[in-house]
Amino acid sequence: MWAVAHDHVIETALGYFMAPLLTMWLGVTVLKEKLNAAQRITISLAVVAIAVLTVGYGRVPVIALLIAASWAFYGLLKRQVPMSSLDSLTAEMMWLVAPALVLAVTQAGRTDSVTQTADTLHLTLVILTGLITVVPLWMFGFAAQRVPLTVLGPLQYSVPTINFLLGWLAYNESLGATKVVGFGFVWIALVVLGVDTYRRSVSSTARYKR
Repeated sequence: MWAVAHDHVIETALGYFMAPLLTMWLGVTVLKEKLNAAQRITISLAVVAIAVLTVGYGRVPVIALLIAASWAFYGLLKRQVPMSSLDSLTAEMMWLVAPALVLAVTQAGRTDSVTQTADTLHLTLVILTGLITVVPLWMFGFAAQRVPLTVLGPLQYSVPTINFLLGWLAYNESLGATKVVGFGFVWIALVVLGVDTYRRSVSSTARYKR
């Protein structure tokens, strides 16, 4: 949220590109999952992409690294929690309700707060962000307990792709040749992963019919 509000949308995309790589690494090192050839290619392409994008920024992408680490470990923890996705998400929200209410009440009187500056439409949109946040988190928690992290990780590349497009097209953030090359490697990785996932799905269906 901070990064988006301070014009670092494309860097958040880099962070979410790193997150699936860390998720897959945790799946291999912690949960002892195995990688097939396509997943190894995907990781290799992701490493190249991250290196190119990091060089393009010309600095250590601290925001991206924090996003990647927090999201990857969140996925690992969701995998370990012996609760349903809905129950675990409810528990998380209960821990956050009290601090959120305190923050909302203490900040409401500020002249630049949402309650003071937003019209009806924008206030409604702000309220709906809660629903927009909870539903994807619930779906992620549901998937994290059922899908191998080596599969769940690459699928998360859809998030940074959307962030990248928003930063470029909606918020007019600068997009140099280095960033285009870096994101290009990621998109190639997505194609490799998509083809592999489709082939395994077809193969699994064929075996089931037999």
